[in-house]
Amino acid sequence: MAPSLLPWRQPRWFSTLFMTDLWERFSFFGMMAILFLYATSPDGLGMPPGGAGALVGLYISATFVASVPGGWLGDRVFGQQRAVLYGAILIACGHLTLVIPAEATFYLGITFIAAGTGLLKPNLSALLGSFYPPGQAAEREAAFSVFFVSIQVGALLAPLITGFVGETVDWHLGFGTAAIGMGIGIAVFARGRRHFGELGREPGQPADPATLRRLRLWSAVVVAVVAAGLVAAAVQGVLRVELLVAVVGLLVLVAPLPYSRMILKRASAGERVRLRAYAWVFLTTTVLFLLVSQSNSVLNHFAAVSTDRQVGGFLVPASWFQSLHPLFVLLAAPVLARVWGGPAGRLAVPVKLAAGLVIAAGSFLLMVFAAQSPAASPLWLVVVYLTLSIAELIIGTVGLGVTAMVAPAGATSQLMGLWWLAGAVGAVVGGQLARLAMPGGAGPQAAQGPGPGYFLALTILPLLVAAALALARTRITARLRPGPANQSFQLTTDGGPV
Repeated sequence: MAPSLLPWRQPRWFSTLFMTDLWERFSFFGMMAILFLYATSPDGLGMPPGGAGALVGLYISATFVASVPGGWLGDRVFGQQRAVLYGAILIACGHLTLVIPAEATFYLGITFIAAGTGLLKPNLSALLGSFYPPGQAAEREAAFSVFFVSIQVGALLAPLITGFVGETVDWHLGFGTAAIGMGIGIAVFARGRRHFGELGREPGQPADPATLRRLRLWSAVVVAVVAAGLVAAAVQGVLRVELLVAVVGLLVLVAPLPYSRMILKRASAGERVRLRAYAWVFLTTTVLFLLVSQSNSVLNHFAAVSTDRQVGGFLVPASWFQSLHPLFVLLAAPVLARVWGGPAGRLAVPVKLAAGLVIAAGSFLLMVFAAQSPAASPLWLVVVYLTLSIAELIIGTVGLGVTAMVAPAGATSQLMGLWWLAGAVGAVVGGQLARLAMPGGAGPQAAQGPGPGYFLALTILPLLVAAALALARTRITARLRPGPANQSFQLTTDGGPV
C-alpha cells in the first residue's frame, strides 16, 4: 500500500527529510529567482543578458557537477547522514557570504552553495530510498512522489519572498532571506537525525586508508592548480565569467564518461546491462534540464522585458513568475501519484519518458507564438509553466525511481550523482544556448530576448529524443529489467521523483 499523500502522516524520519529538503529548496530557488536579475541589474553585476544567462547555466551545472563527488563522499567517506548535514552547513555559509556586497564574495558564496548542494542532494535522496527495500518498489515510488512536494513548496515560497526583497529593497538582503531558510533546515535535520537509526550513519562502501590518502593528495593538487590558474588569469586581466563558463562547461561535458566507467567497473555483469540501458534515462534527463534551465534565464528575461506585468498600480516583480512552476507541480503531483497507481502505471519506462518530452516540447511551442509580441500577456507564461511543470514531474518521477532501482549495491548515492550530472550537462548547454540567443551588448538591443526561431528549435529537440525512445522502447525495457534477486520490482511502475 502506498503511503499517505500528506507528509505529516508519514513516519518521523520521512518528515525530517521532507522539511530539510523543503528549506534547502527554499534557499536554492530563492537564489535562482534573483540571480539573473541581479546579474543584469546596474546595482548588481551589470552584465549583459547573454552573459548573465551563461552565468546562470554555469551556476546550475556547478551544483549538479558537485553531486558527483558529493555522492562518492556519502557512499565512501561520511555516510549519508553526515553528508547531508555538512552540505547544509556549506549552503548556509554560502548564502551568508552573498549578503556581503562585493563581487569577490559573490563568486565565493555561489561556490559554497554549489559544493553544499552537491553534497546534500544525492545523499538526501539516497537516504530516503534506503528506507524502502527492493521488494517495496510501489511504496518507494509513492514516497518519492510525496517527497517531490517538498521541493515545490520551497520553490513556490522562495521567489515570492526573496524576489520581493531583492527587487524592491536590496539584492543582498534577498540573498540573506535564503540563508535564514537554510538555517531552519539545518536545525530540523540535526534534531530529527535520531529517527534514522543506523541507516546512512556509516558509508555503504567505506574507502580504505590508501584511497583516502590519494583523495586528500589529489584534492590538494586540484585546489592548488585551480587557485593558481585563477590568480594568473586575474593578474593577466583575462579572468572573465565567459572563461569560467568555458572551463566548467568542458569539464561537465567530459565528466559523464569517466564517471560512468568508474561505476561500471565495480558492477556485476547483470548490473552493467542495466546501467548501459540507463544511458537513455541520462539522455532524457539532460534534455529536460536543458529546457527547464531556460526558465531561470530566458523565460525570466522574457518576464522582465517582454511581458505586460502591470496590475492596477502595481508592477508585478519578474521573479514572481518563477513561483508558477512549483505551484503547478504541487497541484499536479497528487494527481500523478494516483495515475501511476492506475493503468498508466503499467506503461513502460521509455513510454513515460517520451510522454514527458512531448509535453515539454508543447511548452516551447507556445513560446514560439508568445515571442512574437513585444508586450505579451502574462497568460502565455502561465500556460508555458503549466505544461513544463507537468513534463518535469513525469520525467522526474520516472528518472529518479529508475536510478534507485538500477543502482549497484552500495553505490546508490553515486548513481544519484550521475543523474544530477545529467542535469549539469543540460544546464550548461542550456546556458550556452541562452548566451547565443540573447544579445550581449549594451543599449536597446540588449533588452531583446530570443525570437520565435529559438523556441522552435527547443520544440524540435525533445520531440526527436521522444521519437527515439518510442522506437527503442522494447529493447530498453528488456535491458532495464531487474535480475533474479529483485524480481519483485515492477519495472513499468518504478518511477520516483526528485
